[in-house]
Amino acid sequence: MISYGLYASIGTVLLVIILVGVYSARLVKSSADFIIGGRKLGALMVCGGIVGAFAGGTVTVGTAQMAFKYGISGLWFTLGAGAACLVLSLFLAGPMREKKVETVSQFLSGFYGGRVAPWVALFIAAGMYIQLAVQMLAAAPLLTSIFPVSPLEGLVLFAFLSAAIVLGGGFMSTTLVGFFKLLLMAATYFAAGSMSWGFLGGFEGLSLKFADFPWFSMFPRGMPAELAGWMSVVVGFVSTQSFIQPVFAGKDVRSARTGSLMAALVLPLFGLAGVTVGMYMRTAHPDIDPAAALPLFMLLHQPAWLGGVGLATLLVSLVITASALALGVSTLLCRDIYLILRPSAGDREQLLAARLTVFAVVAAACLFSYGILGDLILDWTYLSNALRGVTVFLPMVGAVFFSRNLSARAGIWAVTAPPLVTIAWAVLNPGGIHPLYAGLPVSLLIMLAGVLLRHKEKSAT
Repeated sequence: MISYGLYASIGTVLLVIILVGVYSARLVKSSADFIIGGRKLGALMVCGGIVGAFAGGTVTVGTAQMAFKYGISGLWFTLGAGAACLVLSLFLAGPMREKKVETVSQFLSGFYGGRVAPWVALFIAAGMYIQLAVQMLAAAPLLTSIFPVSPLEGLVLFAFLSAAIVLGGGFMSTTLVGFFKLLLMAATYFAAGSMSWGFLGGFEGLSLKFADFPWFSMFPRGMPAELAGWMSVVVGFVSTQSFIQPVFAGKDVRSARTGSLMAALVLPLFGLAGVTVGMYMRTAHPDIDPAAALPLFMLLHQPAWLGGVGLATLLVSLVITASALALGVSTLLCRDIYLILRPSAGDREQLLAARLTVFAVVAAACLFSYGILGDLILDWTYLSNALRGVTVFLPMVGAVFFSRNLSARAGIWAVTAPPLVTIAWAVLNPGGIHPLYAGLPVSLLIMLAGVLLRHKEKSAT
């Protein structure tokens, strides 16, 4: 039975989060404030925004679930996120921030032309929509563990919380609450990892409890599948509006780069804690739903007050990531599609459209997540990352590093054909070769064709 102390801890954390969200709503005076916070973030807040947007259900519940089923290979997701943040810090954050744009689509259209913007927005938004549904998928076992609700009731509650956080304060809400969430996660999630490590008996205990080699293999499902998952995170992360929106909001290039580097160091540590918890729960409670490994650890193996804070932090992590994804989808659809349809829309109309889009996206994702209950969280996440990555990653690299040797005329093909191939492959060949292996080579071929086309253009002149 859940104690009153645990509920008190959960209630206290949620109350603080609500108060921060209400305060952030007072900072929104325009649609630019709602979307990128007026470009006022220092390095620490950039890091908080990135980690707050990314470290949600997949990093926490999904990593523990994967470790419960397959062992240390659950690390791949956060290792990919760390590598992506490092790439962002060293190579991409500077050019992105210098352009003073608001979306990935706007950044690419600066080189490839305005025609690419709506297509980029559409495909990235589709990938982020899937990721939003994944957050809800991870929230279902958490909410049913804490409260006496059905999975559907839990999903509706989660959708309400996600929409409420972002509708008022927009980007500032997700960033301020995300920074607070980062502090809570550092305390509670690492406490769970340390405790489970002790329960396992350290390295010696692990070697005794998991004598079978696959538990210590990084490739339990085969090297192609696991590397595709890692690669999809790298290319998907730097292609996702929500995860790099804090870079656009940095007060200067240095803040954007430093914040990204800090996130690269932090995110893999969360994966290590999740893997430890998942493997311990495999030994202690082998018959539970793997998706419930982390919340049940906090319920069953931690003091009530600490477990309550940890569960509340998990819930906040899921909500903030879902809110950031919903805001990212809204930003793309409103800035890169709605303004094409309504070029005369004033700022107040744009702000209203952004808020209504957030509500609609969250409601639709709630229905989709109910239809995929029980699926493996990381598998849906890898598909989402692949869709975003094949749309943006190589065109972005080309625009940043090879602009003088790449024809902009290849842009429209580079942002449409690869995601369509990825979607078709996922639909027609479910459970087969990872869709990233279908879409990314197509993107590479198109970019190489763009280089050849530019060479011919130079020769003609």
